[in-house]
Amino acid sequence: MRLFPVIALSCLSGIAQAASFDCSKAVTATEKSICANQKISDLDEYLGRYYQAGRASMGRDAAACLGSNQREWLRSVRNVCKDAACLERVYLSRLAELDALQAGAVAVKNLELPFVKSLVWIIGPAADTVAAPRNVRREPLVVTGKVVDDVATGDGFVIQDKAGVKHVLLLLMFIDKADGVMLEGISHDLPATFEARGEREIAGGGANFAPSACTFLYRLPK
Repeated sequence: MRLFPVIALSCLSGIAQAASFDCSKAVTATEKSICANQKISDLDEYLGRYYQAGRASMGRDAAACLGSNQREWLRSVRNVCKDAACLERVYLSRLAELDALQAGAVAVKNLELPFVKSLVWIIGPAADTVAAPRNVRREPLVVTGKVVDDVATGDGFVIQDKAGVKHVLLLLMFIDKADGVMLEGISHDLPATFEARGEREIAGGGANFAPSACTFLYRLPK
C-alpha cells in the first residue's frame, strides 16, 4: 500500500457532493450509489482529476486512447459493481493504475492505493494514415519484458521479452518528441518490467505493435 500527500475536500451535509459529475442529475443506479456515499463520491472526484491530468500529459491521439480506455473501464468494471465495497475497490485500483501519469500537485490525501500495474505511457495511432492505414485487420497483442532503445539500429523503441525476442513498440519513422523523450526515459528504468498491450496487424505485422492502433505501456509491480 502507498500513502499519498494531501488535498482536502469539503464535505457537505446530506447527499455526497464531491463527485466528478452533477449528483442532481444522477440517473443510473451506479451514479446514485456514488452520490449516496461520501467516500465513493470523493474517490470519483479524485479519479476525475487523475483522468484529466493523465490526458493533459500526452498528445491528442494518445489522450483519445485514454478516453476510450476510461469509457471501457466505466462500462466493464465500475458499472458492474453492486455495492459500495466493490466501488471503493475498483476506484482505488484505477487511481493506482493512473498514478504514474500524475504531477505531484494532483496527488490525493491519505489514500492507500494497492500495488497494481501502473500506466506509464500511451503510444497513440500514428498521424500518417498513409504509412499507418487504419483499415487493416488487427488482433490483440500483449508482451511483457524490458523496453529497449533501438533507435540507433533503425528500429525505434522495442519491448524485449524473456526469450530475447524484440517486438517493435514504435518505429523510428513514427517517433515524435513526446514519445521519444518518454520512451527513452522508460528504457533506462532497467530494474523494471513492463507490459505492452495493443494490437498487431494480422497480415504482415509479425510480432510488432500496429502503428495504427493504441499501445498502452504499464510498469509491473515488483
